Amino acid sequence: MIEKNVIKRFQILEELLQELNKLKENYQDLLEGDATYQQLQEESTKFREESKEKRQKVKSNETLIHLEEEMKIIKDDIKDNRQVLAQELADYYKESGLMEITGEDGVTRKFAFSVRITEEKE
Repeated sequence: MIEKNVIKRFQILEELLQELNKLKENYQDLLEGDATYQQLQEESTKFREESKEKRQKVKSNETLIHLEEEMKIIKDDIKDNRQVLAQELADYYKESGLMEITGEDGVTRKFAFSVRITEEKE
């Protein structure tokens, strides 16, 4: 029964996504046909390009470049450690059945799982 419900829910979501995409296309078509909107888009694009050039000039400072590189390394480390922690917590839950863990600092932390649907491409 659960499997049928899941399959039906996939169908409902697919239909809603198709409907949303049609509405988005209509919305975009109407905007693109509006002269005022087109003028605003052109002005916005020009402003973004000018801002980007100014930011690049400021960011050419060696100290800023070095700090950006350090931040990127640390962000990558955080991402990797979060992925490992997620797997370790899943393993901990399998072994203990508990949804909380007490750290060395004595603080008890609760955790929750979330599910994300992905499609495998053939």
